[in-house]
Amino acid sequence: MRVLHLPVNIASFASHTVRGLRQIGVDARGLVLVNTPVQSEEALQVIVLASRLCKHYVMRQGIRWLYQYLKWVSWADVIHWYFGALALPWGLDLRYLKLLRKPGVVEWLGSDIRIPEIASEDNPYYAAAFSNGYEYRSESHQKSWQLQQRFGKAGFGSVASVGMLPYVHKGFFPQTYMMPQRLVLSDYLPIYPDPHTTRPLVVHSLTAPVTKGTSAVLMAIDQLKSQYLFDFQLIQGVSRHEALQIVQKADIFLDQFVLGGHGMAALEAMALGKPVVCYIKPSMAEKYPPDCPIVNANQDNLSEVLESLLNKGRVRHEIGRESRSYVEKYHDATVLAHKLVEIYKEMMVRKNRL
Repeated sequence: MRVLHLPVNIASFASHTVRGLRQIGVDARGLVLVNTPVQSEEALQVIVLASRLCKHYVMRQGIRWLYQYLKWVSWADVIHWYFGALALPWGLDLRYLKLLRKPGVVEWLGSDIRIPEIASEDNPYYAAAFSNGYEYRSESHQKSWQLQQRFGKAGFGSVASVGMLPYVHKGFFPQTYMMPQRLVLSDYLPIYPDPHTTRPLVVHSLTAPVTKGTSAVLMAIDQLKSQYLFDFQLIQGVSRHEALQIVQKADIFLDQFVLGGHGMAALEAMALGKPVVCYIKPSMAEKYPPDCPIVNANQDNLSEVLESLLNKGRVRHEIGRESRSYVEKYHDATVLAHKLVEIYKEMMVRKNRL
């Protein structure tokens, strides 16, 4: 089976998935546009279109992308698309796939199909952030439905994590599959928090400060600094390798306090053996596995929750071990690759019947 992964690598999804599939013998390849410093490029062919230096360079890269897209789409038995992002203008990307009768799935990752009205139903923090500098204001019901219709008309199946399923319009797709987020766990050497440390390190990633609830994080840190001995570090402006090194040294990882569910950053920290503090909204808390070790905190009680962890080195250590075990059990890219193969086979059979 030959599987092509397109056209973006948000949160290293494509990289981890391609590598997981390869580890079970699937001929998987990734072709992506751009790639930020905090994303893994491993197992991917990356073509950068954006450049402020030379228009001719951009044109050459555009031609190169078109050539590679046509070449590898023709090669593939199945297409795995991420985020609903465009690969070619004017809808030519999906029209070409439909012309070739290529079976495929589209995996939704977040702001591509998140619907503010649904996201706000039991999450006042999202509702407040959306009106106050939220970085993904393009999220809308109309955008979500139009994007899903586009892929549904092309015959794609829909893939989503449990956190994205509420936004999927299942009537647009022949089939919708639940697929957990996934990591190649060999990338992450766990270093569990030292239960005897007298000065724990707390870290937080500053990628989208409003979406992450960074202001609430900074407020909680300020409240606790005068009472407890600990270090705090914001992760920003560094490479992926440097970011993971910082997390590896941490005793506590603060994820996000707006969206109401964990993302890949939390899973990476857990894979490194860290206790993760994150806001899990009520409707999501009941959908995660019951042994999820994430420490749930919201913007209003973050300082109290963080205080309880600063006080208890043994608890930090135990949660760190539980965190690693959790991602091994539910988010191993190699294990989940078998489930993906079954999904691909179903889509191939469905396409052949049409």
